[in-house]
Amino acid sequence: MGDLFRSEEMQLIQLFFQVEAAHDVLDELGQRGLVQLRDLNPGVNMFQRHFVTEVRKVEEMERRLRLITGEAEKELEPETDDSPFGDFSLGTSNRIDMGQLDHQLEEMERELTQHNVNLDVLRRNYNELVELRHVLTNDNYFFEQEAGATDEEESFLWDAESRGGLGPKLGFVTGIVSKSKTMNFERVLWRAMRGNLFMRHTPTDEALPDLATGELEEKEVFIIFYQGQRSKDKAEKICESFGATTYPCPELPKERRDLLGQVETRIADLNVVLQRSLDQRRRLLETAAPHMKAWKTKITQEMGIYHMMNLCNYDTGRKCLIAEGWCPKRDIDGVLSALRAADRRSDATVSSVVNLLKTREEPPTFFRTNKFTASFQGIVDAYGIARYREVNPGVYTIITFPFMFGIMFGDIGHGLLMFLFALTLILKEEQLLRGKLHEMLEMCFSGRYLLLLMAICSIFCGFIYNECFAVPLNLFGSRWVFYGDSTTAEWDGSSIAYPFGVDPVWKGARNELTFYNSLKMKMSVIFGVTQMMFGIILSFLNGLYFNKPYNIYFEFIPQVCFMMSTFGYMCFLIFLKWCTNFIEQGRVAPYLLNVMIDMFLKPTNLPEENKLFPGQLEIQWVLILIAFVSVPLMLFPKPFLLRRDHNKGYKALPDHHSDDDAGDHEEEFEFGEVLIHQVIHTIEFVLGAISNTASYLRLWALSLAHSELSTVFWDRVLVLTFEMGAHYSFVLPFIGFGLWAGATFGVLLVMESLSAFLHALRLHWVEFQNKFYAGDGYQFTPFSYAALLNPTEGST
Repeated sequence: MGDLFRSEEMQLIQLFFQVEAAHDVLDELGQRGLVQLRDLNPGVNMFQRHFVTEVRKVEEMERRLRLITGEAEKELEPETDDSPFGDFSLGTSNRIDMGQLDHQLEEMERELTQHNVNLDVLRRNYNELVELRHVLTNDNYFFEQEAGATDEEESFLWDAESRGGLGPKLGFVTGIVSKSKTMNFERVLWRAMRGNLFMRHTPTDEALPDLATGELEEKEVFIIFYQGQRSKDKAEKICESFGATTYPCPELPKERRDLLGQVETRIADLNVVLQRSLDQRRRLLETAAPHMKAWKTKITQEMGIYHMMNLCNYDTGRKCLIAEGWCPKRDIDGVLSALRAADRRSDATVSSVVNLLKTREEPPTFFRTNKFTASFQGIVDAYGIARYREVNPGVYTIITFPFMFGIMFGDIGHGLLMFLFALTLILKEEQLLRGKLHEMLEMCFSGRYLLLLMAICSIFCGFIYNECFAVPLNLFGSRWVFYGDSTTAEWDGSSIAYPFGVDPVWKGARNELTFYNSLKMKMSVIFGVTQMMFGIILSFLNGLYFNKPYNIYFEFIPQVCFMMSTFGYMCFLIFLKWCTNFIEQGRVAPYLLNVMIDMFLKPTNLPEENKLFPGQLEIQWVLILIAFVSVPLMLFPKPFLLRRDHNKGYKALPDHHSDDDAGDHEEEFEFGEVLIHQVIHTIEFVLGAISNTASYLRLWALSLAHSELSTVFWDRVLVLTFEMGAHYSFVLPFIGFGLWAGATFGVLLVMESLSAFLHALRLHWVEFQNKFYAGDGYQFTPFSYAALLNPTEGST
């Protein structure tokens, strides 16, 4: 946990290495992931840098690999855990020669493109022949149907000679059109040709691919009889506008049969050729598939290397590259080891050099996390990256966040179900990492250890509340008993109360809500004030570390005095009230809210019913005085002292930020801005002390809502259906159990847990972290192959 308390100490380093060794140097650094390089050419366009040619070459290789991978994923078996083209491997990629890979990918792209072009031509010819087969088959049916028609209908097909020279011979156009267009197609034909046509159409017995897109769709074969050349031209134009494909069809039955036989033969031949082409294309992809992960890794590495080389400064005189970047101080030896290894690999005549630079520039923030702490640090980083070397709230979030969630979600049964879910995710960790998860499940999996601690804290708070699916557990025997027919319980005379948690007799009592409201409300205030005070103490650690005495004397101390003299005193009264037996004193316990209100509105008067201890009035006077004196101490001294230091010409202390102490840089010091900033900061703290304490009452509100919903589901759904089942039907208990289980899962385990999570998040971001956490830093993002190949992987 020491690595998380403050961010790693960073060092700005400068690297000198020969151009010939640059590739090997950056390759070694990429494997280790130790240095975040800075751009030393900020004014140079990306297309004008020294290694833009190499970048474009690698981008072209990446494009070719994407094309081949996409074809392989469509053609070969669905991707599995051990898919040959789904993952990456760092080991095998180092043995790949980029020149050979470029030539191999170029040849493969050319072959694959040629195969695709040939396949498209073959598929189109095949589809056209299939359509022609349907047209010839259905045309035979049309003509045979007309041959057996009545004399009046058959006259449409007679030529002029057979009809005694009455009119010209009928012509026809036949083809195939999409079924969805048939109705409009027929209507337009009828209107354009003014009814001078005879049309028949019938659907095909199978879905046919569209000749343009290749998608399967329902189609219909049509035949149109017309008179005259003008009608023929109109019919052909309308067919073209509707995307209908027309085919030649002989008039004589024998010719149609011969043509149909030829089409069947050509279809069979094309089918054989098409299958052979597909097999050849598949063999090509199967040959490439086992190497795709290594190719992808190598290309990604090369892309990263050349991008990093473009960030370096190219010294043309000494033929070397100069790089600057941030590195954790404890990893400098690792950088030196990487440079030595790169020099050996490249046989460099001049060894690479590392210089340590001094700078006032703000370093990046870096925390070493693991799979357990990464999710907790992610909660903090979502609010803002920690300022360099300031106290990191992620350490304390490991305990406080699950516990705040547990206070709102406290129930033994619900916590146990969540615990089993989180435990399953942890036990099946390796298996789930290999597969592709649903978005929601992936989110839960990334925070599996957070869920586990949240569940444990929920179970703990459930024992405190003594609730298991809204049912109390009498584990240690109640200390209250009912005598006779009395509806009021009495103390059994035991010397100690219920050993752990709430006595089960309170559940279901008439004054249950009053008791639980009082308990949970006071607990919320105590935990809230405790967490805020802890945040103020952490601000003291920041002031001590950054050597800012004004922050300690005129922010930390007045803030502690203000909080302890107001809400700290209220917490003291809560504990005092819990420890006082007012029944033995023969008086009613005072309302603490009235005590606190009268303390400020009526400071000279202490009613007898509000008195809790001797000397209370005098102590309250002292506390009020401390609270009022703390405000001007926070407000005025610091800005005037900063102006004094500025006028005396004191050097600024080494710090990377100046928003807290605007006098760090003499030329930027503005007394008015500093004073206004301090006024805003003071008002925010004083008003926030009240509003933030009230905000912690959400712990009470959500805990009460969770308990009441759980009680309603238990009493009004499960218990009620079991009671009704005894009188009406044995099926009702099963229905009731299903409804109860569904409501418990959907409302309590999903919606309520999400609500409690969001409220715990707000309490940490706003009420806790604003006491000490600046969160205006920037993340350390080293050049790392692991991050390039798997961007979702957490830092370790």
